[in-house]
Amino acid sequence: MNVHAPMSGIDRRTFLKWTAGGLAALAAVRWQDASADEGRRDLIAVSSAGDKQAGVAPSISLIDPDSYDVLATLPLAGHFSFPATRWDPARDLIWSGVPGGDHQAVMAFRLSTGEHALDIPTGSSQNYTELTPDGSEVIAAARFQDRYLRIGADPAADSFGKVLATLDTYKGANPCDITVSADGRYAYAPDRGGDTVTTIDLEDFSIASTVPLEQLTPGPLQPYMCTVSPTGRVLLVENAIVKDASQTGSESILDLSAPDKPVEVARLSVDDGLGRGPMTSEFTADGRYGIVICRDSSELSIINTGSHKVVGNVSFPDGSNPLTGTFAYADHGDTFFVPLPGRDAVAAVKTPAFEVDRLIPVGPRPMGVVFLEAAVPDRSVSEVPMGAALASGRTFPAGCPDRCCGPV
Repeated sequence: MNVHAPMSGIDRRTFLKWTAGGLAALAAVRWQDASADEGRRDLIAVSSAGDKQAGVAPSISLIDPDSYDVLATLPLAGHFSFPATRWDPARDLIWSGVPGGDHQAVMAFRLSTGEHALDIPTGSSQNYTELTPDGSEVIAAARFQDRYLRIGADPAADSFGKVLATLDTYKGANPCDITVSADGRYAYAPDRGGDTVTTIDLEDFSIASTVPLEQLTPGPLQPYMCTVSPTGRVLLVENAIVKDASQTGSESILDLSAPDKPVEVARLSVDDGLGRGPMTSEFTADGRYGIVICRDSSELSIINTGSHKVVGNVSFPDGSNPLTGTFAYADHGDTFFVPLPGRDAVAAVKTPAFEVDRLIPVGPRPMGVVFLEAAVPDRSVSEVPMGAALASGRTFPAGCPDRCCGPV
């Protein structure tokens, strides 16, 4: 599929210059120091949940974003689905809030050792995280506590791993995701329990606004995931629209001309060409296209953020069940990496052509992905079957393969 949008290669610093406050973020992030570390390189890190029935433990595969070579597959003390992915890639820690089960904490995994390095209790079994652009803090949404947390994320600071502040929202809001603007000023969260979108002013950690989404269909809308564009102009929100115990889903497009008060300007559904079961979204670096990961139809839906229309899609093998994806924001920012838990593979999708370039075999049930600048750890590799389900597919129980997005 080609949406006819020529876009030259973008390096990381150009990407930041295009974003609001990008120059300030560039000055704050410690890339220069990090790049001096021996062996540091660009990596796509893919978390695989493993296969309990087959006795295969969770692992993390490290992929070269240019050659697509799997450089190593290493043991990991757990797995992540929606990590804090967008900012400050020069780090050893991978922050996550949705490990599955009843673990009521924000957690961090250490890439170098594979250990479960930090637990910050939240009282909620579902938590969603995002780093601030300077990498100093993690902003978390604790769904079942109706609460947001600021957590120290800089290992060199005394505040590391500590809850710096909490902010309560209205009872029953059930905030289900968190996304932070490129200038670090605002965070946005969809409220699955109240059909609203909340904007948080990170300067004083207060609620700037809570905006209701229009009820266009019978029953609850259930907005549950969201992503702000790198330009700070658009917010994409995924809605569940639960009908008859099935999830079809829709996509809300919100204008951020007033960044403290989003305004919904469009709503897309399957009738508009959107795939089934939209899970989360990302943007091309120029903000021109939104990429919606659609689990139930195993595809990407491509949205033109100017026209607010679905302009194409990228299809994966049946039953791929994609959950998330990431770009490698460096000298290879034109490749979008999408874990396919139903096929034990990662799809490398080239933009702006929006075509699958390669399916990369990884461990069983790859659930999460993050771009990192780090050294490949010098430790024992994990003996896992790579790409075991690539040809025939992996059977999942009905509904979502990770409890984060399943029935509640």
